[in-house]
Formats: sequence, structure tokens, C-alpha cells
Amino acid sequence: MRKNVLKRAAAVVLTGAMLLVSLAGCGGTPSSASASTAGSSSATSATDSGAPAPTKQFVIGVAEAQANDEVTTRRAYFENFIAPTYNVKFIFSEVLKDDAAVKTFIENCIDSGVDAIIDFKSNSAQMARLCEENDVVYTVQGIPDMAPELMEGDFPLFTGWSGADNAQVGNLFRDWLEANASEDGSEGFLVSTSLAAQGNVQHVEVSRAILEGLQEKYELTYEKTIDELVASSETTNVANDKNILITLYPGSPNKETWLPGISSLLQSGKYAMFLSSGQTYNQSATAVNEVEQAFGIDIKVASIAAFSTTLTTAFNTQDPNGNPSVDMVTVKPSSALNACLFATTYNALNGAIDTACRDADGNAANYRFQMISITSPEELAMTEGWDDRDTGTWIAGKEFVDSMLVTNNPDITPEDINKIMASLNVESISAMMEKA
Repeated sequence: MRKNVLKRAAAVVLTGAMLLVSLAGCGGTPSSASASTAGSSSATSATDSGAPAPTKQFVIGVAEAQANDEVTTRRAYFENFIAPTYNVKFIFSEVLKDDAAVKTFIENCIDSGVDAIIDFKSNSAQMARLCEENDVVYTVQGIPDMAPELMEGDFPLFTGWSGADNAQVGNLFRDWLEANASEDGSEGFLVSTSLAAQGNVQHVEVSRAILEGLQEKYELTYEKTIDELVASSETTNVANDKNILITLYPGSPNKETWLPGISSLLQSGKYAMFLSSGQTYNQSATAVNEVEQAFGIDIKVASIAAFSTTLTTAFNTQDPNGNPSVDMVTVKPSSALNACLFATTYNALNGAIDTACRDADGNAANYRFQMISITSPEELAMTEGWDDRDTGTWIAGKEFVDSMLVTNNPDITPEDINKIMASLNVESISAMMEKA
């Protein structure tokens, strides 16, 4: 199969444009082959940097697990910047609720002639095998620990994992909890685990980090393991030796039942800390505000977020206590993560999977990125214009993406890519954006 991928990588593009069909039954939509380059200097054409223009047009399917600001921004980045800059087309899924839906989406993508899949829903040997059997490169957002079969199996067309540095994400939540939670934990903690029970890697990582942070701060002993707690699909009061109230509330924020359920818990008045493994601060804002007014309390809110007008509004809207309606968010440099996922996929499609996508032991690579903590409107103002889908201003512009591509750096390795990703922080991104 690998030989076939090498042949595809060497092939010249067929005369005429390839038509992307809408995927019936799985919500795929055609991407535009003529998507205009957005108005940022970072979104230049492939020839502007002096690099050779891509000759083979690859088609990549993108399997999505959610529908939120992050997904909307990702699609804009892929469609409006990556696609025209690197001569790539994308097929996007609708929200895929389970592995069966992912499998159907991938099968329909295969029928449409895709070259690769980037999977944001599954982290699965089953999907890797399906792609392998059909000569399709497979890339996932995730971590190896969540997919032992995929980690231990023989999948020559699997490029590896790209995901958050779990220890670093945990430190962001732990540091915030240490500074903002009370000394005795009497305020009560409500934790939205989102889709952790369904295996969503981001939600698993963040939920685990929150529980670890509370455990460390209050020296708690839980009756169940953290992994067992995070995997629960039922609302759970976390039994612990200090009787601190910690309630886990699972479920997708996209479902109609999520908001009434979280509102009911908040309206008990028992929780003054609301922490979320997903992007929920916007859905829950009204409920939080109403409870604060009714009980005269200040509920501190910490959540995952994406750069957006929604986030700007949240930090600049005051609650009844005169504080921002959200207190802390961890924001991923979204375009940088998507650039890494694209780069590893593109490198494999260009015949470099054994060098650019394998670690020193020959295993599929594990790519990490760092998230950024924002705790005030002033800190958010420093990030103005980052990953702005309306203006097409991206953290990961062409110079950044090119630095990870084998077409520009033939000797690039996963270690090199991880160094590039690890270099991202507020200061380095600010410097990059000033140059753009």
C-alpha cells in the first residue's frame, strides 16, 4: 500500500478540476476549489515564497465531533487558506456522534476518491484499518494513551497524533485553581466533562486535569480512579475523603438537554466554581448570570475557548458582581494545531511518512501543542486579530506551515515539528503576527 501512496505523491494532477461531491447521509459538504485567499499577508500563494507550486491536488476528508467556534475557525482556515495555498481540497463532515458515523463518513470519502482523512472524532484502530485497506492516509487529533490498539498495531499509513500537551493544560487549570479556589473547597465545584465519556480526547484531557488539580490542592483521595470518573456517562458526585462537593456533568453542549441539565444544577446555589472541559461558557452565560443574581454569589467560570467575537464579548460583559462573565479560558492556537495536522498528512502524501511521521523508534509520531491561558480583558486584547476568520489573519501563516513541510525541508522530522509547536507562546506569536 505504501508504494501506491508514493505513486500518488509523484503523480501530476489530472487535467481539469476535481469535483467534490456532497456526501449524502453523513453531512459532508463540498469545499470550494476557487476559495479566495483572505486578506492577510500570511495567506500568500505557494509561488510567492519562491517554493515550487504543488503539482498534485490532494483531497482530504475532515471528520468533526463538534459544532462550535473552533470548528468554524478550522473550516475557514482549511478552506480559505490551506486549500488555495497548497492546492488541496477538503470534504467536511457534519457533527459525527459515534464511531459508526465516522466509519460511514470515511467510507463515503473513500468513494469520492480522498487521499487522506484527518479525524477529530475517533482515535481508533478501526478507522486506521479502514483507511489502510483503501490506500488512504490517516491522521488524528488525540493522544496515544487513548488508543492502545492504534499505538501497538501495524498501520503504515497512519501518520500519528496531534493533540494538547496534557501536562501543560493541566498546569493551566491547576495554577488557576490554586490561585482562585478557596482554602477549604467549600464553594462547590461543577465540572462539565462534555464528551469525555464518548472518548473525545480534548474533553478527557481537560476533565482529568481539573480532577487532578482539585486532588492536589485539597490533598483528596477519590473513591474511584480519575479515569473511571471521567469515563462516566452519568451525572456524578465525586466521593472523596474530605467531602468536598465536586459534581461531574457529562454530555454534549450541542444537545438540547445539556443546558437545562447544567442550569438545574447551578440553580441549586451549591456551586461557585464552574469548570468545563469543552467550550461551554457562551451557552451557560445566561444561566450563570441568573443564579448569581438570585443567590448573590459570584460563580467563577473556567472553560475551553477559541479566539472569536464570542470570547471578546464574554470578557467584556460584566456579571452582577462587576467581573467578566468568564474568568479563565484556555485557548488553543487553533490554526497552529490545524497546520500541524495538515503538515503531517501532507508530508505522508508526499512520500515521507517513514521519515517525517515516525519517531526515533520507528513508531507513529506524537505531536504536541501548548494552550494559552487568558484571565482578563487586557490579556485578551493582546491577542486581537489572532486566528481571525473574518479577516483571514492566521497565527499559522505560510512561513509557519512551510517550516513543517517536507516539500520545503526534506529532512524534517517529528522532533523538528514538535520544537516548532513548542515554540508558540504569547510572546512568540505576537512577534509572528507583527511580521505578517
